[in-house]
Amino acid sequence: MNLFLIFYNFSLWLLALLSLPKTLYSYFILRKYRNSLSARFGAHFPYVAEKGLPSIWIHAVSMGETKAIVSLARELKQRFPSTPLIISSTTETGHAEAKRSLPFADYHVYMPLDFRRVVQKILKKAAPGLVLLCESDFWYNFLYYAKQSGAALALVNGKISEKSAFRLRWVPFFSKKLFSLFDKICVQNQTYTKRFVKIGAPSDHITITGNLKFDDDYPQLTHDETVLWRHKLGLESDEIVLTIGSTHPTEEQSLIKILKNIWKKYPKLRVILVPRHPERFKEVGLLLEKERLLWVNFTDINRRTGKEQVILIDAMGLLRMCYQLSDMAIVAGSFTDRVGGHNLLEPCWYGKPVLVGPYTFSQQELVDLMKQYKTGLQVFLDQVQEVLTRWLENPNERTEIGERGFMMVSDLKGSTARTIEVLEPLLSKFKTNEKHPLNRS
Repeated sequence: MNLFLIFYNFSLWLLALLSLPKTLYSYFILRKYRNSLSARFGAHFPYVAEKGLPSIWIHAVSMGETKAIVSLARELKQRFPSTPLIISSTTETGHAEAKRSLPFADYHVYMPLDFRRVVQKILKKAAPGLVLLCESDFWYNFLYYAKQSGAALALVNGKISEKSAFRLRWVPFFSKKLFSLFDKICVQNQTYTKRFVKIGAPSDHITITGNLKFDDDYPQLTHDETVLWRHKLGLESDEIVLTIGSTHPTEEQSLIKILKNIWKKYPKLRVILVPRHPERFKEVGLLLEKERLLWVNFTDINRRTGKEQVILIDAMGLLRMCYQLSDMAIVAGSFTDRVGGHNLLEPCWYGKPVLVGPYTFSQQELVDLMKQYKTGLQVFLDQVQEVLTRWLENPNERTEIGERGFMMVSDLKGSTARTIEVLEPLLSKFKTNEKHPLNRS
């Protein structure tokens, strides 16, 4: 093992020891990682190599990245049906989304923790011929030993925040080694290109391919299905519906304070509230109770009275359906400086005007496009009431904004085809997979 790997692995173990109290607290008290922790240490990882063919491994950290890779993963599986396709996730929500939206994949697994022995053991079982990372989540041991095992490496839908780029510029010896491992780096736009170059990524490996999220095949409710769902949720035809998606701590309380003022004038406004993480469902329910709101859980929807102000979605995989039932949307994770926003493309896809907060550093490209096409507004918290009130009073404005959302999505498709074109040299080994079984020691 070279000196750099010794230093990296020592730092990794030190970080793990420092994080141990928080991890134990999260596991035993908050009951997080119950379904993933042992898997991330390599437990029950499937023996993919027994098929005798190199696999394609696509890694998507969480729910947003998983949704982004659907079109690319589907295209690769259609091209190479005999090639084992592995989809890995870091979070439990991402893992659940992968099973739901990528059922054609051969294996759904958790990304291993980046300890050398864990990574080496799993890579031997996975036998990847190509590893694709979506957007970010760069772990040196995994990438290094995947490369050592003979896999080609590529970043797809690549992005990096200004904050992360700034941190990596302080460790150029690390970032240069890390990004030199990639054979291809497909990024979303020119801004990310500049950031990757500044942190040491080889400029001749970088290609702008656009955002894969625009190629996602979003589910569409028929008119009859929409009527049935609105009836199930108790939404009357004359009621205006606001979906607040992907909320984080403090955001629900701040937005509820604003909504209380709006309800005084518009009592028929109905709110569908969708917390980002399932472990917070109970916490958000207690908050709604404390605020003395009329509300019901989605899982208890049969107990609704029809007078609820808020429907709390306490189930996964329903956010896009909620946007379709809505007249307008707020994409949260953007009113807290800890998150940086979520995918505001989703309501735009369904022609809904969208509001986002000031903290969107992880979604800046989408925010720029939203402003360019005028599909929504970026506002501070104290401006939310004014904008929602205006949209409540002006249905024509809501419709015009929604139509611009349709136009934006239509204009920006094609990233999957551009990404496949860049990856073409790395895909040649899979074209005759059946004729070239693995030959690894």
